[in-house]
Amino acid sequence: MNACLVRRASYVAFLMACSSGTADSGPPPSIRYPNHVAAGGSQPPAAEMKNPFADDSGSAADGLKIFSTMNCDGCHGGGALGWVGPSLVDGRWRYGGTDGALYQSIFYGRPRGMPAYGGVMSPGAIWKVVTYIRSQPVPSVVPTQRWPNGETAPRPARERSP
Repeated sequence: MNACLVRRASYVAFLMACSSGTADSGPPPSIRYPNHVAAGGSQPPAAEMKNPFADDSGSAADGLKIFSTMNCDGCHGGGALGWVGPSLVDGRWRYGGTDGALYQSIFYGRPRGMPAYGGVMSPGAIWKVVTYIRSQPVPSVVPTQRWPNGETAPRPARERSP
């Protein structure tokens, strides 16, 4: 059998194995997280999503395998520290940092580069990736910086005009 077909078959078997653990196979519900801004103070209907694998070290190990298999580390770097894509362990979230918001980011994707994996990964596999990300320690030196309001990063000396 062709090596590519063997690899694809093992990949499909791995993802199918990760589907156990959740009964919900439909699209995730709309969620609310603290960074949502409500027009007129009225929030739209939303539900809370709870990670069925939270604090499960076995699921975190499975999540690491899925993270690597799906090439998440190709954008988010090893250990999810950030590379081309943002760090997933520094505590800074553009679209909300709750487990449900992270699940939705993986399921539906996000503008500017995050593909939607909801059609490829099972809900169980996505929750295991969320569990893996949550299991990563926050680095002592965060490789990203936050700039004060309106400021931009200072240019290196070699780029400054005389």
